Amino acid sequence: MVLRIASLFAFLVLTQCGEDAAGGTAGPDGGGIAGGSGSGGGSATGGASTGGGGSASGGTASGGGGAPSSCAGVSCSGQGTCIDGDAGATCKCNPGFHAVGVECKADETCAGVSCGNCGQCKVVGGVAACECPKDYQVVNGKCQLATDPCASANCASDEACVPEAHCQALGACVKKCDCSNCGNCGPDNSDGKWDDMQEYCGNPKAQPATKSCAKPCPAGQGCLPFATPICWPMEGCLSL
Repeated sequence: MVLRIASLFAFLVLTQCGEDAAGGTAGPDGGGIAGGSGSGGGSATGGASTGGGGSASGGTASGGGGAPSSCAGVSCSGQGTCIDGDAGATCKCNPGFHAVGVECKADETCAGVSCGNCGQCKVVGGVAACECPKDYQVVNGKCQLATDPCASANCASDEACVPEAHCQALGACVKKCDCSNCGNCGPDNSDGKWDDMQEYCGNPKAQPATKSCAKPCPAGQGCLPFATPICWPMEGCLSL
């Protein structure tokens, strides 16, 4: 009896040593559990644990090949290089071209671009655009006042509102005038003298005026023969 027990014990010891040398035992989910001092190079399948130095399969698998590039089929008009970024495909264009979406278009110029009396054309990033002064904005390709300052002006009946002067928003109420009886201050401006220059009603070379306008301006102001003639300091046709 003693001999039989000793033989069984020796068999169990040998069996355990054999399992230790193999590198591990099976886990409850069929995967490998890390072994003892044995060198396990193989991978345990089915579980997330590894046996020895092996990598487990059956967890998160990574597919091969990767996603297709967003630059696929993008030529940048043959004038640039496509860059595959986090936000998708973008074009780095050659000198003289600028990106518009995934195309490269030739840089624009200011030739033939008119921004009105108060605007200036500039090329920024290859695009020609109008730059407007303060209180102005681009409307139909021209710099115009963003809002009409005369809309809130309460001018008297004998006054007119001037919305802007020298490309600055104004909204000023000024006196109306009438120099239609002064031939040298006519609205045709044929001699070019009343444009930002002083003339005198009657004899244009006389100082002071030799004639009084039908409705003169306050002292020191001249009558500008616009569609609605207005008085303006030190400009236009002066009268008695």
